[in-house]
Amino acid sequence: MKKIGLDIHGVCDSNPEFFSDLSKDLVSTGWEVHIITGPTKAKAIPELEKYKITYTHFFSIEDYHIARHTPMSYDEKGNPWMDKETWDKTKGEYCQREGVLLHLDDTEKYKAYFKTSFASYSAFNKRE
Repeated sequence: MKKIGLDIHGVCDSNPEFFSDLSKDLVSTGWEVHIITGPTKAKAIPELEKYKITYTHFFSIEDYHIARHTPMSYDEKGNPWMDKETWDKTKGEYCQREGVLLHLDDTEKYKAYFKTSFASYSAFNKRE
């Protein structure tokens, strides 16, 4: 099975029309599109609907660590905080576990934790 991972913030939301079309085309041709993001599913789904992103799987770092009782605190804006390395390696571990062939993300530091293919979308997205 062909599988691709897409981050929402800095990737899908930076070019919603493109990622809407791409995700729809990928799913229609048999790909699994994994949304791999930080916020909870409850926070992220309205954005995906707004951007018309088609996906087959959804993974939230925050939901994953809530379920595992990872020590976490929240700031005044409701943003989760935990051990930096624990957060940073979660997407890479998910991609390896699920067999995701390529993940597009705008956070370059995550690449160090990937054993599968990782592409920095911010590098592709820069216009000079």
